Amino acid sequence: MKGQLIRATESNDFVTLLFKLEDKRYALTYTGKKYRNYSVWSQFKVGDLVEGLEWKDEKKKLLNADSPVHFVH
Repeated sequence: MKGQLIRATESNDFVTLLFKLEDKRYALTYTGKKYRNYSVWSQFKVGDLVEGLEWKDEKKKLLNADSPVHFVH
């Protein structure tokens, strides 16, 4: 699934990433500097188009933070 990163909000322990998906829905994922997936997510900036997004819980609009994501070229 594809989406555009539209907001990245950092708090003490977590980074919340908000995406607008290609079907116009919105979805979130969370990461943090102490998690192994942080290096993957930290490469993206607001405005980037990302591919490989997968649902963790579609009803809660929560993306799997371990999705195999990459830039759309």
